[in-house]
Amino acid sequence: MAIRTFQITSYKIRLGYRMSATFGVTTLKALGIISCPGPDDQRVIVYFLHKESQVPNPAVTNNGKWGNIFLPKELLPVWMEMLRNEKPLYGDINTEIPKLTNISTSHEPVGEEEF
Repeated sequence: MAIRTFQITSYKIRLGYRMSATFGVTTLKALGIISCPGPDDQRVIVYFLHKESQVPNPAVTNNGKWGNIFLPKELLPVWMEMLRNEKPLYGDINTEIPKLTNISTSHEPVGEEEF
C-alpha cells in the first residue's frame, strides 16, 4: 500500500449553492470544497455534496499528489472545526485505495485543550 503523508500547511474553503464541477465522467454539485495543501503540491481535496449530486468514487490525481474525496454536506462543519482547532494536521493520500484518503492529528493527550 502506497500512502503519502504530509503536514497540512494551510486550507482554503469555498462555499456556494450547488457549485458544479466535473470529476472524471461525473458531474457533481457541491455546497463546499476544502483544499488542504502541503509541501510539494500535495493536497487532500474534499467535496461536500448536495443531496441531489452524483457521487464519484474517491480518486488520486496529479501523479498521486492529490487525494480527492466526496462526502455528504452534513460533514462540512466537522471538517471546518478540525481545521480551525487542531494542529498539527496531516494529510494521508492512499494511492492504492483512494477511499482511505483522510486528514488526521498526531497523538494528543486526553483532555487537551487548544488555545
